[in-house]
Amino acid sequence: MMKNTVKILIVEDEQAQGQLVESIINSAGYHALWVESAEDAIKQLNTVPYDLVISDWKLKDKDGLWLLQQVKQQHTHCYFILATAYGTIEHAVEAIKSGANDYITKPFSKDTLLFAIERAAKQIYLAGQNIALKQQLSERQQLVDMVGSSKAMQKIFNQVEKLAATQATVHISGESGTGKELAARALHQLSDRSDKPFIVINCGAIPEGLAEAELFGAEKGAFTGSTATKIGKFEAAHKGTLFLDEVADLPLTMQTKLLRALQDGTITRIGANQPIQVDVRVISATHKNLHEMVTQGEFREDLLYRLNVVPITMPPLRERCEDLPALLNFFINKHASKHNIEKVNVTNQAFELLSHYHWPGNIRELGHCIERVMLLADHKNLTEDDFSFLQTNHDPIQQLKTNFQLPDKGIDWPSLEKHLYQQALDKTGNNKRQAAQLLGLSYKSFLYRIEKFLISD
Repeated sequence: MMKNTVKILIVEDEQAQGQLVESIINSAGYHALWVESAEDAIKQLNTVPYDLVISDWKLKDKDGLWLLQQVKQQHTHCYFILATAYGTIEHAVEAIKSGANDYITKPFSKDTLLFAIERAAKQIYLAGQNIALKQQLSERQQLVDMVGSSKAMQKIFNQVEKLAATQATVHISGESGTGKELAARALHQLSDRSDKPFIVINCGAIPEGLAEAELFGAEKGAFTGSTATKIGKFEAAHKGTLFLDEVADLPLTMQTKLLRALQDGTITRIGANQPIQVDVRVISATHKNLHEMVTQGEFREDLLYRLNVVPITMPPLRERCEDLPALLNFFINKHASKHNIEKVNVTNQAFELLSHYHWPGNIRELGHCIERVMLLADHKNLTEDDFSFLQTNHDPIQQLKTNFQLPDKGIDWPSLEKHLYQQALDKTGNNKRQAAQLLGLSYKSFLYRIEKFLISD
C-alpha cells in the first residue's frame, strides 16, 4: 500500500502536540489531518473516508473511548489507535476490549508513533485485499450462474474452490441439466488460467469423421476440402482450459488418440509430422456411467482413469429442493433483464407445485420453465394454473412411464422385481400391508411374492 493513499485523522486537544504529530506523519509520506475535538472528528469522518484515527484518551469535549465507539458503529472499516497517558494501562485494556486496534502510551517517541502507524497500514492493506478478493469471488460465482446454499451445493462449491487452484484433471458427472458446464466454467474462472481461453467441445455433436480434426487440427490439404490450416480445440485452449462435454460419446478410435494427447501433452495435426506441445487443463463431463461403459467395452479403462483423477458429481434438482427459492429468484431476475420485462412473483400454491415436481431436466428445465411462463403470463403473480403444463408429469408413476427406456440388452426382471419388494418393505419398516399398498398389490399377493423370492423380515 502506498503511504500517500493512507488517510489519517489525528484527534488531540493540545494544539502544539496535535500540529507536531500531524507534521511527523505527513513528513513520513502519509496523508494526515489534525482536529482538536471529538465533534470535529465526527464531522471530518462523515465528509472524508479516513483509514485510521489516532486519538488522545483525554479530549476537551468527550473522551477517546466515546469517539472509538462512534467510529466503530458508523465507520466499521476505519482503524483506531488510542493514545493513553503513561501509567493508565487500564485505559488501554478498556480500549482494546471496546474495539481499538492498537494503543500507544504518552509521551511517545517519533519511532513509536510511526511504527504503530506502519503496523496499522499493513492491516488496512490486508483487509482491503481480503474485501477485494471476496468481491471478486462473488462476481465470478455470479458470472458462472452457480446458485444454491443447500448442503449438496456447498459441497460442490468447496470442491470447486479447492480444485480451481490446482492443475488436476477433473471429471464431472451428473444427470442432464444439472449444471456440469457451469461447474467447469467455475473451475476455470477461479483458476490462474482465468484470463486464458475456455474452450468447449460437445463430443456427442461431432461427426466421427471430423472428430480428429476438431480436437487436434489439420494441415492445409490434409484431406479433401481442407483449403486452409485448421487449428484444433487443444491448440485453441493452449494455456487455458478445454472442456470435453459428453466425453462418453467419443468413438473408441478417438479415445485412443485423446489418451495419448493427455499422457504426452502433445498433439499432431492431421497431415503434419511434427507434434505440438500444448499446455491445457482438461475437464470432462458426461451424464453416462463411464464405469459401466468400461465393463461393456464401450469406453477405454485407461482413459477413464486419466480423466477421472478427481470426480465431481452434480446433484439433481430433486435432491436440493431447498435451493428452489434462490433458483427461482435467479431465473426471474435473469429473464426479466434478458427480455426487458417486468419481474414476477410466485404464489405459495405455485411454489408448492414446483417444489413437488420431479424436474427430470433439472436446472435447465427449471430455467426454461420460468422463461416460458414469464413470456406468456399477462399478470405479475404466477399461480398454479400458469404451470399447468407441468402437472401432466407430476405423478411419479407417470414420470417413470414417460422416461423409462428399455435397454437394448434387456434387464434382469426377477432381480428388479425382488428389489422393488425389498424397497417397499424398507420404506414401511417391514410393514407388509403398507408395503403391499405401495406397490398396488393385495396383501395375499404380496405375501406370495416375497415368499417366492425368499425375502425375510
